[in-house]
Amino acid sequence: MDALLKDLASFYRELDEFLQPSNKDCGLCGACCLRTTSLRVYPPETENIRRYVKNDRLFKLFEKFASNSIISIWGDTTGHCPFQEGLLCSVYPARPYHCRIYGPYHHQGRDLLKECVYQGAAKSYSRREELPLIEKLDQLIENYHKLTMEPQSV
Repeated sequence: MDALLKDLASFYRELDEFLQPSNKDCGLCGACCLRTTSLRVYPPETENIRRYVKNDRLFKLFEKFASNSIISIWGDTTGHCPFQEGLLCSVYPARPYHCRIYGPYHHQGRDLLKECVYQGAAKSYSRREELPLIEKLDQLIENYHKLTMEPQSV
């Protein structure tokens, strides 16, 4: 598992470099995190965040949030990511793929938040296959499933 998580870290570095030309210097308003009510997080990313956080209570809140099985977080009717601390992300180095691409990419037919500095500069996509480096992420997910399905040697 450690090797797979190292591969995920390498993937994130490559993705961040890929997105760098579109970097608009995010305004750190936190609006995207504060208004998000659900989030797609893939299993290896969940494990990566679990190891990064080392706080079981907070991680359990995140699991419920990321799987959209919780309606209300901290009494807020719209919910927000439990890793949001003020305007900042407390797991920023371990943030998942979809957090990393929000702004530079947005799903066709869905507008970015008005506060987003990528407004008018984002690349629109209609199919998952159009997302940056998605094939590499899919391979990491497949490797994770193979690893977790096979019996572990002691």
